[in-house]
Amino acid sequence: MLYVTICTVRYPELVNTANKNYGGVMAMATRWGIKVRGRANQAKATQVRHFKLVWLAKSSPYAIVTNVLANDLDVNEGPMIVNPDLVKTGLNTVEDVRACLRSNMMYLNPVLYNLLCCGVESGKLKGGTKLKQRSSLRELMTVAHEAHLRLELYLALTRQRFNKNSKKDLSIDRKVLWEAFCELVFNDRELNAEAAEEARLRGVGVLVGGANVDEGADEEVSKPLVDKKYF
Repeated sequence: MLYVTICTVRYPELVNTANKNYGGVMAMATRWGIKVRGRANQAKATQVRHFKLVWLAKSSPYAIVTNVLANDLDVNEGPMIVNPDLVKTGLNTVEDVRACLRSNMMYLNPVLYNLLCCGVESGKLKGGTKLKQRSSLRELMTVAHEAHLRLELYLALTRQRFNKNSKKDLSIDRKVLWEAFCELVFNDRELNAEAAEEARLRGVGVLVGGANVDEGADEEVSKPLVDKKYF
């Protein structure tokens, strides 16, 4: 019902179409709801797969931790390995990396901040465009999108060969956790974004494992649902 209310308030032209062709918004929602949800889940799964390939694959210059993905482990088993440049900043273990991702101080780690920026700038994400200039996470994505990225990496580093459980109760838990990440990212930006961006422009943490965006990687590889401040 909330979706229908938002649709009615924000998209009057859609309401007219629904009334004309389906006999009302609820009828149109009933007709297409399952297909729309399926497409959305498929798009999300594709996005998460690209997150893993960019930041967790052994072949990626932007990897924060390796020996995580099944494809890499099938070739060569071994423990998860934190990027050596992250180790130099004090993130010695996978749990340290996870804690940093779930912190409102992540922006103060220049290496992790740079790796995330470089990964987005590389154009490797689905629908992404390769950028030639250094940017910032504030310019590259909304709070909500960054929260999604950080949450998926945080969860993927729970264990090797991680795959999410699609059970309804766990999906609810994931939504709650994502909302918590939204607040963390929002606060991180409020407190630390300017310092992180200035450090990156000065080159602090930029030349990480060859992950300089200029060098790049191979071209190949009513009440709103979400608080407006996250967009």
